[in-house]
Amino acid sequence: MKHSNTVGDARHMATVDSSTLIWAAGLLSIPLLLALPMRLGWRLFIGVGHEASQYRNTVLQIIDAGRQIAPFRATLDDVARSLHIRPSHQRLIEADLFHPLTLSHFILLPAIIIFPLAVIMALPVILIGFPVLLVIEYIFIRKGMLVRGLKTIEKMMHWQIIHIPKPHRGLAEDKAKMNEFSQHVIHFNHVPQGAFLGLFAWLIVHWTFNLESWGLEILFSTGLYIVLLGALGVLNAAFESDLVFVDPSKGRLVPVDQWLESILKPLVGIGLLFLIGRNLLDEARDGNAVLFALTVLTLLYGAAVVGIAFRWGYSIWRGSYVRDEFGAQVIETLNPLSYDLTRTKGRIEFHVRMVMKERLNTLSEVSIEQLSFADLQELPASENRGKIPDNPL
Repeated sequence: MKHSNTVGDARHMATVDSSTLIWAAGLLSIPLLLALPMRLGWRLFIGVGHEASQYRNTVLQIIDAGRQIAPFRATLDDVARSLHIRPSHQRLIEADLFHPLTLSHFILLPAIIIFPLAVIMALPVILIGFPVLLVIEYIFIRKGMLVRGLKTIEKMMHWQIIHIPKPHRGLAEDKAKMNEFSQHVIHFNHVPQGAFLGLFAWLIVHWTFNLESWGLEILFSTGLYIVLLGALGVLNAAFESDLVFVDPSKGRLVPVDQWLESILKPLVGIGLLFLIGRNLLDEARDGNAVLFALTVLTLLYGAAVVGIAFRWGYSIWRGSYVRDEFGAQVIETLNPLSYDLTRTKGRIEFHVRMVMKERLNTLSEVSIEQLSFADLQELPASENRGKIPDNPL
């Protein structure tokens, strides 16, 4: 009996349609093949000449000194003018430095091209998704579930949460227009998480339930995707509070937003490879592998369009509120210290400045004292060297 089953399985394996499998694999590889030249083109578009490189190095000098860009805004504007760099291109260079695009972003870049038309088709999902997102925000933020979760992780892992403001924090005013390309780069930064999560949700439903109706599969996976995307949107907005996990046992600093991404990337990435490979082989045996590949690409870019709309809309509508509210909860519950991390000729220095509440008040001041080019050349310098506040924890 076992022998006959083995022979049957072998015959079943032999029925794999090699030609459709190759075509399907070729279709799935198109986004990756297009991403490589687009990444090179992006570098050329940002600028690889002397002027762009010099301005980039000037900004990096501030970043290495552990300082924010806001006090040097007038100086940087003068540098950009002297290098004949347009203000819009100047902001684009800064957006590329603070929110760099990876290969996964360029895989999804065609979604921006089809975005105006596709967003109309995705409008029902977006309209249903925003109320769900508000419910998740209510649970995570207003009910304090997220800050309690961070406190639990801190105790269980024997970590400590501190505050290290990112260089682009504390800008006195945002001169960029909403439709400027630099703004698209900023909001596009978190889109791959949502896009690949949407494809992952459909593959889970497709693999688990194996429904005969693809319409039901899309319906169930859309509901799952809306919930996952809503949770991810709230977490991304909240973790823009610039919190960092300190792991003393391993001597490392892990930004909380990158910690979340380090969990999602292997889970979703390996899961996608496994599910796509398994379903592709199944479709090559007794289905239509080419149709499956086209469905995967359609859903990937469709999820990217929905992810862009969610990210853009939620960031403008609720992003600042969620970040500020979560930051206030962290201050009240954990009261972390705020640090500067500086680098000078290969030497790394870690300076405690003040508690997070005082640091946020400093960064949010309406008028920020502007520093001159001479001050820029003297960086790095610690304003509170030797004046370390008491640890409130």
